[in-house]
Amino acid sequence: MNSGDSLLRLAAEVSGDGEPVIVIHGFTGSGAAMAPLIDRLDGWRRIAVDLPGHGRSPAPPELPYYSVEAMAESIAGLAAAVDGPCHVIGYSMGGRIALALAVAHPHVCRSLTLISATAGMDDQAERARRRQADEALADRIGQHGLEQFVQNWMAAPMWDTLRARLSETEWEASMHQRRSCDPVGLTNSLRVGGTGSMTPLWDRLVTLAVPTLVVCGELDAKFVELGRRMSERLPDSELAEMPGVGHAVHLETPDLCADTVADFMHRAP
Repeated sequence: MNSGDSLLRLAAEVSGDGEPVIVIHGFTGSGAAMAPLIDRLDGWRRIAVDLPGHGRSPAPPELPYYSVEAMAESIAGLAAAVDGPCHVIGYSMGGRIALALAVAHPHVCRSLTLISATAGMDDQAERARRRQADEALADRIGQHGLEQFVQNWMAAPMWDTLRARLSETEWEASMHQRRSCDPVGLTNSLRVGGTGSMTPLWDRLVTLAVPTLVVCGELDAKFVELGRRMSERLPDSELAEMPGVGHAVHLETPDLCADTVADFMHRAP
């Protein structure tokens, strides 16, 4: 397989009318999992993408399909079918993919919203440690099964604020959605789509002319620091720190998140 073969046709749910908005979910998520944000963005044509191995998209066994760069190219292919540039919203892993898309194809992005995202790791030792940790996580899916992996993944402290905000029914619905991912897809995403595997984009931020909104949760200290760092480097950016919430900003405070994103997109030139 060469690099040109890594373009994958992704499933996407389209709703509404108006300027196109591509929405990219995070690891173990799906386009449907972004509904609390998407449903509040009235007046736009919303395109909710399922990444490889997530939602209704295929989960090919070949690793190249799952790199951040390849997933960005697959979304660029989807955007090519839309008239005019798109607003692009990415959450967590989806934020890294959205940023890679904007760097590689700025002409397809009318605006960029990065929710709880990063531009990668520019320290080589840190990247190596992260790749090793992600390989170990990938191995656990094969060893213990997807259900146990999801249970362990969502027991991490970064999800404490989300669990506190959701009802028991909403939490179980979220867990069910995550357990519906393809185990091969999640394994491959960990192996080549993680933060340690992507090409760091920090040096590219200063040249990115796309208007960008950087969103982070006040209680998500790591991503507050990363968000501030990205915003300082981006030449046309705004930083929105959402009070009292953690990593899953769009789920923990959907009204405020949607209002902030909508206001930003309305003002995009």
